[in-house]
Amino acid sequence: MDRKKVIGVPERIEKKICVQLRIDRDELRDELLKRTTYIAVPLQGNGQDTEEYYDRLLLTADEDIWVGDRLQEAGDRVCEVLAGYLTGDGCTFDEQGHCCMTLLLPCATVPGTADRIARIIKEIFVLYVLTHWFDDRLPEKAQYIALQYDEAIDLLKARLNRRSRPIVRPVRHL
Repeated sequence: MDRKKVIGVPERIEKKICVQLRIDRDELRDELLKRTTYIAVPLQGNGQDTEEYYDRLLLTADEDIWVGDRLQEAGDRVCEVLAGYLTGDGCTFDEQGHCCMTLLLPCATVPGTADRIARIIKEIFVLYVLTHWFDDRLPEKAQYIALQYDEAIDLLKARLNRRSRPIVRPVRHL
């Protein structure tokens, strides 16, 4: 083996893509309202001409502080997965409660990964809150949503590891 050729090769420094994500709390709240509205079968559904009565489970404005706490917990869970890609302060919440984070992704990531990651992270936030919200109300649904949450975490990990080319690590021969 010719050592001069190996030593003379410049090291390849992989460039990074900087992605800034800002997850809007109001957008998450709207999604939570859509998913927590539960409409049951009409109470008097015998074909009579009566008003239809429905059971509704709804995330109310009174639970806004509770939702904020669950969103912060979800942010901590997401930061555990994104730890190797976060830069700066990591996952922070501003005064309005919006989640802000900056990711450094390798250039070898598949095009469109940043948009997909943002969608998955929003879904993780929603699923985490719903899991805890349905825990007391509908335990079976809470279990189903917890499985969806675990799948979303696994999907986020898989999406972060997808590359358009193999990872190349420089090797230094003595």
